[in-house]
Amino acid sequence: MSAAPKLDTRFIPTLAGAAIVMSQLSNFVFAPALPEIGRYFEISAGRSQMLMSVFLTGYASVQIVVGPLADRFGRRPVLIGGVGLLALGAVTAAVAQMIAGVFVGIFILSVGAGVLPTVGQAMIRDSRDAQATLMILARLGTALALASALTPIIGTSLVGTLGWRGLFAVLAAVVLALGPFAFASPETLAPSAEEHKTRPHLEVTLESYRIALGQRRLVLYATMIGCLTGALTIFFIGAPFLFMHKLKVSVHTYGILAFVAFLPFIIGSIVVRESLRRQWLSLQANILVGCSLAVIGAAIGWLTSVLDPSVTLILLAAGTFTFGLGMAVVVGRSAALSEATRDIATSSALVTFLMTVLAAAISATAGFIETTEHAPIFSLMFVSALIGFAAAFAGNSIARAAVAT
Repeated sequence: MSAAPKLDTRFIPTLAGAAIVMSQLSNFVFAPALPEIGRYFEISAGRSQMLMSVFLTGYASVQIVVGPLADRFGRRPVLIGGVGLLALGAVTAAVAQMIAGVFVGIFILSVGAGVLPTVGQAMIRDSRDAQATLMILARLGTALALASALTPIIGTSLVGTLGWRGLFAVLAAVVLALGPFAFASPETLAPSAEEHKTRPHLEVTLESYRIALGQRRLVLYATMIGCLTGALTIFFIGAPFLFMHKLKVSVHTYGILAFVAFLPFIIGSIVVRESLRRQWLSLQANILVGCSLAVIGAAIGWLTSVLDPSVTLILLAAGTFTFGLGMAVVVGRSAALSEATRDIATSSALVTFLMTVLAAAISATAGFIETTEHAPIFSLMFVSALIGFAAAFAGNSIARAAVAT
């Protein structure tokens, strides 16, 4: 019996990019459904918002094992497992008869979603040199930005036409369509990595994490990404309640407004890509500029809380924030992994773990205080963005010192 055909290695970035985009879509696509889920099960806004915290918890937890597994057993089997879990979680949430079932489905979904970016980025890094990887990830960042911007429109459209169960059913169908390509993907793990398989798994795992944690830039830039991502999560879990409940806009109008708020992220990701290509600013300088704009945007949002909050002012603040986010986060992972020379999947997983734990903690805080009002949303965003800027500044200082020596 002949072996199943494998994709040409030239298509690895495309497949890996599709997997990463799918993970991103699964992250925010159900946020517009939170109010409807809350009404259906008659739970508070704070409890329905905790679904996002559950997602981020599962997403972070799987990073502890996905990197070492991908470095030990290969990228392909782990990728297939991630796609399967993502689909299973979406189906579980779609058919849940109790809110506990939705929480379980979201957790399973989040574990699958957490696998895909780590494995996808490792596949790209395996098959391309460092400079090519940087440019591919920058282009991928633009695609992720577009996907993130469209996600609220997709989510609100599905909720408005099919209900929250229909949203999860469609997500499951789309994920399953990726399955055949995952099965056909080639293995990109270098043969030299086979030495890991002759050593005890726990020993290899602990050594890999010890090496990764010793990379200060990795920890600092992961902190930056986590804080900014957490701030963005606060906005997207609070925005449906803010716009639809407080400002009385329709669910479809909210989808359009969310797209407008996220559109500057796409522009920021394009600007940083061109800046790197034309060498206007260094990688670290671009990140600092982006973090600064994110802080300014969150500050504008907080200051407008003393005025009469309007859709226009909120979009101005959110747009400034997301533009900075597009500049900083899109290339932040490349800066975090700049010191990594081995166990790429483990290093990438550690970045994802650290940033997601931070984002989960920040979003959990938002859930506990029920961020449905204007001022708390932007206050938390401002604090998170400020910490992210401090981490990026420290990472930049280390990078400059390394160049000087």
